[in-house]
Amino acid sequence: MKTTPFSYSLKIFSILFLLASFSFSCSGDDTKEPDLNTSLAKLKITPKQCKEPWLHSEGNTLENKVYNYLKDLNIELKDFENITKELAMCEACEVCSGPTITIKVDKTHIDRLIKEGFSLVPN
Repeated sequence: MKTTPFSYSLKIFSILFLLASFSFSCSGDDTKEPDLNTSLAKLKITPKQCKEPWLHSEGNTLENKVYNYLKDLNIELKDFENITKELAMCEACEVCSGPTITIKVDKTHIDRLIKEGFSLVPN
């Protein structure tokens, strides 16, 4: 029996199809990345001026300071947002509010951050 170019191509295509089908059927759910939205918590804080918990942390920007503050607490910052609407400067630190920020961190750190002055932001 003589093999024609068409039948040879058909055999190659069939083998490739079977291999592809087998590899897709063997992939399970174990390889899925965890849904970060379910494992993260969003928290918010508006501390009084000069009372920010990150006040003495290193960094050139507010985000860097918050990142380093959380790093010192062994908490990884996943997301940061400065949502300050208006910041008034004054000499009386107990009166004026500092910046308002939101952060996202792993949910396991909620209690610790609430003790630090943060509040949980509902989804």
